[in-house]
Amino acid sequence: AAPFAGVVTIGVAVGDEVAAGQTIATIEAMKMEAAITAHKAGVINRVAVATTAQVEGGDLLAVICSVGRS
Repeated sequence: AAPFAGVVTIGVAVGDEVAAGQTIATIEAMKMEAAITAHKAGVINRVAVATTAQVEGGDLLAVICSVGRS
């Protein structure tokens, strides 16, 4: 989920395997940029926003499923 309102740029696609703590997106607000990291290891099951999109705090960005689950 987006930590705050801003413009998010997604850096992963459905099917990508990610590690816990890996940067999956960046968010820019008020000329400051912050990394959004994966909360767990797994596979990107769904990307919920366009590659670059305006979001609000709490908006869903991506769904990560544990490896071996769909």
